[in-house]
Amino acid sequence: MRSNNVVQELADKKTGVSKRVKIIIAIAAIIVIGTCAFGGYRYSNASTFAKGVRIDGVDVSGLNLEDAIDKVTAENNSFTIAEDGHETKEVKTSFTYDIKASMRVKMGLASIDPRVIFCKNVNYDVTLKKKSGIEKSADAISAAVPDAQGVKYTEDAYIDYNSMTLVPEVQGDSVDFKKIAKEIADKKAADYKFTKYKMDRKKLISEPKVTADSLKDEFEFAKQYLSKPIYLNNITGTPYEIEPNALAKVILYSKTGPKYSQTGAQEIAKEIADKYAGSSLKVKTLAGYKILGNHALKINVNVDKTAESILNAAKSGEAGSIVTDQGAASAGGSHIEINLSGQSVRYVKNGNVVFTSSMVSGGPGHRTRTGIFKINAKQRNATLKGRNDDGTDYESPVSYWMPFDGGNGLHDAPWRGAFGGGIYLSGGSHGCVNMPPAMAAQLYNMIPVGTIVYVYS
Repeated sequence: MRSNNVVQELADKKTGVSKRVKIIIAIAAIIVIGTCAFGGYRYSNASTFAKGVRIDGVDVSGLNLEDAIDKVTAENNSFTIAEDGHETKEVKTSFTYDIKASMRVKMGLASIDPRVIFCKNVNYDVTLKKKSGIEKSADAISAAVPDAQGVKYTEDAYIDYNSMTLVPEVQGDSVDFKKIAKEIADKKAADYKFTKYKMDRKKLISEPKVTADSLKDEFEFAKQYLSKPIYLNNITGTPYEIEPNALAKVILYSKTGPKYSQTGAQEIAKEIADKYAGSSLKVKTLAGYKILGNHALKINVNVDKTAESILNAAKSGEAGSIVTDQGAASAGGSHIEINLSGQSVRYVKNGNVVFTSSMVSGGPGHRTRTGIFKINAKQRNATLKGRNDDGTDYESPVSYWMPFDGGNGLHDAPWRGAFGGGIYLSGGSHGCVNMPPAMAAQLYNMIPVGTIVYVYS
């Protein structure tokens, strides 16, 4: 009996110990799980760097991710360039680094790192892999340690499509500053502490990257496909010329034949839209091309449709169109030309001169303004009113009134006995264009309201 009691006591003790062990394990598990959960929460919800944290030696305490990236980037763009026999130069580069993902990880890690909690001043290494900035950095390096005066610059071979010339490469003795920028960026990526670059000009001479030999096939292609410009019809009445140098953005060389670039066509269309949105336009007149202030043609170029037209014109070799949104005034191949130097009025209809007359334009102090205008109205038997230079008022009845620039316009001037020549130099009008009555009547009956007017010297 005693033996059985002893066995039972031992069994009970073992059961008690087992229960206590299980309780301890359960408590420990709860603590571990809780700690992990809390740590995971802190890790994933960290919004700023903890106090005392450094990234590549840069203090980012209390900074959010974007501000920390900016600070690390800024403080890792300062270098010195040392060259034998020359003064050491400081350079501020413009590298951007691909560090956002790595720094986000470090921010989370710092929120649960015991070293940060108890020791402070913890540094995390982040690889400063260059993302961009080679071009700007090369410019900064060039400004700090420039080529010597009289240096012969290395140049790549290229094709001048406008003159259809293959221009050969030039081997010079200028420094390849992009190479220096790339070397600095690579050394920085390998070691964030790198700040001093030793320069040996003889090993950094720029070499042509494109040679004439490498362009021979492309040159033959250019002579076949890019020897002529293409033209775009538009509302100014003056075809817009896309020269071969620009057309080369659309018609691309390949060994199997031309490839056509939608991107290139879009770029040219955007350039056209920017030009036409400006305050002046280049127009073709009977006296040649003129750049005139634009006071009449409201031109909102539809870039997408114009790009499509450019692409089709490049493929076909036929004229395309500059497509504009509705509501724009249009020269449409028909317009009036007022030549102030020649003292003449001409009406161009569908590309042909159908009317010519002599005239007298504005005199001293009242010169007729040059630019692009439109006939705003037509009125029979109007009375023009204004003030003379001596302060007296005048009233001039006219039979044919065609205003195009505020109070200035084309009209008959029956009080004049002569027109043309140099009359306007001393006996000109108050800004209007005076015409012989019969010619004013003829023009009045030929043109509609809205007709575009080019006034030029």
